[in-house]
Amino acid sequence: MESSARRRLSGTLVATAFAIAAELAAARASVGTFALLGGAPKIVSQFSATYGAEHVVTLKISQFLLDGTTPILKYDVDMQKLIHLIVVRDDFATFAHLHPSFDPKTGAFSQTLTTEPKHRYYVYADTTPHGIGQQVFRFALGAPFFVSHSSSGPSPKSVAAGPYAVSLTRTTLPSDRAQSLDVAVLEDGRPAPDLSPYLGAAAHAVFINVFTLEYVHVHPTARGAAMAMGMNEAMDMTARAGPHMQMSLPALPAGVYRLWIEFRGEGGRVYTAPFTILAR
Repeated sequence: MESSARRRLSGTLVATAFAIAAELAAARASVGTFALLGGAPKIVSQFSATYGAEHVVTLKISQFLLDGTTPILKYDVDMQKLIHLIVVRDDFATFAHLHPSFDPKTGAFSQTLTTEPKHRYYVYADTTPHGIGQQVFRFALGAPFFVSHSSSGPSPKSVAAGPYAVSLTRTTLPSDRAQSLDVAVLEDGRPAPDLSPYLGAAAHAVFINVFTLEYVHVHPTARGAAMAMGMNEAMDMTARAGPHMQMSLPALPAGVYRLWIEFRGEGGRVYTAPFTILAR
């Protein structure tokens, strides 16, 4: 009887140990890599991912001062949000722009998303800690897989996004030089009449270097609009949001960039136009 009880106890302890190990393995924490082109890290960003069933992942992001222990509890609102979370797949074929919930007591951001097997995901946490300025950190979800970038050349200057055609002045740019690009949104071959501001801007544009994974987030402005928006300023929701816009870019190092332009169209729906930009 005693021996049997001991075996049961031993089995229970082993099972408990395995359960704890599995729980710890499911919640994988890592320190982010600074990813903002031209910037410098002024904080520490920590990320954990808890993997559930059906490839559902719960993300938690906590950020600290450079001492690594003092949590950041106050953030400036940037384009109507405390955080912009950009999630792209390792082949750059998918793009998501999310806004996790924030716990002001702990300083943690939380977000749930669904991934696909045999893909790694890159997660960019774009925030503006109060008194510090814009900080962007990159994290990776999933095991690394070899992904062939199907093209190192630029995309066409016009791409479809729902019922719209979005065009750029050019998709091959001179590298290492600040410049601007014209953006036009057409519907049935004519300037789209039904665009409205999205998250405080005429549009949002995210660039990611497909090899270095550096990140740029800029906000095109309506051509002819009298606007001088700073990083934390948002345009009036009644302001004109296109269809002709201008996008100011920082000096991009030579390389291939994936670009996603987001804008709000008819009925308030948000559309995304993907481009490939070659800087040389």
